[in-house]
Amino acid sequence: MNRKPIMNQFQLGQISVNTIDTASGIFIGTNYAQNWSSHRKNNYGFGSVSGSQVENNISYVMDQDGIDTPIENYPCILYDGNRAGNSNEIDIGEINVNVLDTCAAVSVGENDLNAWSAHSKRNAGQGRFAGDIQNTQNSSLILDSDVIDSEMNDYG
Repeated sequence: MNRKPIMNQFQLGQISVNTIDTASGIFIGTNYAQNWSSHRKNNYGFGSVSGSQVENNISYVMDQDGIDTPIENYPCILYDGNRAGNSNEIDIGEINVNVLDTCAAVSVGENDLNAWSAHSKRNAGQGRFAGDIQNTQNSSLILDSDVIDSEMNDYG
């Protein structure tokens, strides 16, 4: 497969991001991100909190499955190897990212990002906290007695 050369010119003063979540990202330039996959099960007793005051709460998560979160992933890696002739002129003053989650990326320039896979199961009694949090006198209980827990098969 013959492709015409790709020419990009970027001038960015600043990029500010609080969170880049699973299997996602910021891509600048010529990027080939093919066949990404993300499979997740979340159990949060309290949920997500940002810039808050949390006090005197009880969080309870009960997740008693026979088979919990079976994940089958069949990525198909595509790469033609013909990237010659691409031209990127990139001028970025600053990139600020507070949190990169599993399989997340900040890519600048020319990148081949094929078949990234992120699979997870998360139990969190109080969820995800970000920013300025006052967390006092809280308790969490997680019961997760699975027979088979998060069986993950990644074929590729």
